[in-house]
Amino acid sequence: MAVDVPRSVIKKLVIATFCMIALPLVTFFISNSYISNSIISGGLAALVANVVLIAFIIVAFTEDIKVESNEKKQA
Repeated sequence: MAVDVPRSVIKKLVIATFCMIALPLVTFFISNSYISNSIISGGLAALVANVVLIAFIIVAFTEDIKVESNEKKQA
């Protein structure tokens, strides 16, 4: 019973996963080099992670995918 997932959904998920890993790390190390306070750098990294997560949720809810009913596929 395979699920037919559109390629655009997988692409968005991979991009969001990459951003969720890379952007907070980059933010932490860059801000730590300028501020030299780990607590503030960690807070900024957490903020960036939340922004990425919220952006992914918004994109996921607003995308328009046409779903065919099972009755049409079986006929």
